[in-house]
Order: sequence, then structure tokens, then C-alpha cells
Amino acid sequence: MPILDTKLLFEKTEHRELAAYPIIQSIFPRFPPEAVQFELLQQGLLRHEELRLTLDVWQISKRLLEELIRLWDGPDIPVAILPIKNGFVKNGVAYPNGICLYVSPRVTIKELHALFTHEYHHICRRRYLIEPPTLIDSLLMEGLAEHAVESLYGEYALSSWTKRYSLEEVLNYWDTHFIQALHVPGLHEHQAFLFGDSALNLPPWIGYCTGYRLVEAFLQKKGPYDVKQLLSMPSLYLLEGAGWKKGVTE
Repeated sequence: MPILDTKLLFEKTEHRELAAYPIIQSIFPRFPPEAVQFELLQQGLLRHEELRLTLDVWQISKRLLEELIRLWDGPDIPVAILPIKNGFVKNGVAYPNGICLYVSPRVTIKELHALFTHEYHHICRRRYLIEPPTLIDSLLMEGLAEHAVESLYGEYALSSWTKRYSLEEVLNYWDTHFIQALHVPGLHEHQAFLFGDSALNLPPWIGYCTGYRLVEAFLQKKGPYDVKQLLSMPSLYLLEGAGWKKGVTE
């Protein structure tokens, strides 16, 4: 499956979400056009303006997809590269049947590699999960994806949320909020834990940082393992291996 040809979507248009649907519908095979268009706008699709890129993001993504398929025996899936609205640099979303990457002219090669790798890792990890995923699945999905980025490109490529909170802070929220919810199913139920929710006294990106710290703890105690080995490990095995108990690390 080639990287989808979305170049015309970077030209000035009145209704970009309408023009995008026929190009990217292979990523959303069971969704009506209106739902897909709404999703694109929610995730940051630029509405009207032209957007000129300095990088050939399509060629870079093509080479990277081929490399990751080889490294991880991953699936060949459609990838749509789309213009992101003003004020944002990048965003990525992995769906069951493909990936949407939203980019601006400010995105760097390092950022593009990290973004693509993170989202493609989600595609590969989902092959080993049972639907619907539980909260521990979602936490480890993010943590494992970012450790894959670190493994390929080094610590400098990591997202800032990986070290946003100390281990002590993470364990505090683990005790007070996460432990009792680890087996809650359904992605929609996990959003507050992943992104934070002031009403629940959960700070921004706490679940993402927790997932990264959890994988970090597992590797310190049970490693080394490479990215491909980690991909297929059950979430509960990773959790047990990390040695996190209430209030302490073993």
C-alpha cells in the first residue's frame, strides 16, 4: 500500500474535509463520509488555506514505512499526510486500518520520523491486543511506542511528556487513580487517564508519562529486550515485570 497521494490537499480549498474523503477512505472503510470529515477536523485538519511544505514528507514517509515493515514484520497500511491547522506543528492518529499524519512547514525530519514511528508502532501493537483494550493496554500502547522511538532515534527524539513527571509523582497518581482502573475497557473510557482531567485531579499527559515510566521499569528489571520482542508481550506480563506495587517499586 503506497503512501496516499494527498499533495493536492495542501493547496487552497474551500472544503478540504470534503476533498480529503475520497483520497483517504481506505483508512475508514466502514464509516460514512460525514463521520470521517468530522474526525479530520477534530484532529486538526487545516480548513481553507494553502500550506507549502519544505520537506518531501511523502518520500520520507515511504522510506520509513518500508523500513519499519521490515524491522517489525508489520502490516502494509495506507498512510495519509494532511495539512494541520495554524498554530500546530504536528499530530498523528493510528486507526485500525491506517494512519493519518498532520504536519506543518515547521515539522522537522526528526519530528516526522518520531511521529511516524510512534503511530506505526500502534498499528503493530494492536495485532496482539484483544478488543476492547483495557486501560493498562492503552497506557502500555503509548509507553511502548515511545520506547520504540527512543530505540531507533535516541533520547533526543522523545516526546516531552515522557519525562514530564518524576517517577515519584507518577507512582503517586498510580496509587490514587490508576490501580483501581487498570482493567476498565474501552478507549473512550481512557481519555481522562491518558490526557489528564482537571475534574479528576489528573494533570496533562499523565497517562502517557505513566506508560513510558512503566515500560522503563520493566526494562530495568527484566531487560534487555528489543522493540520487536516487546511488541508481542502481554500487557499483564509487562505490568507484573515492572514490579509496581501500591506506593513502591520493587
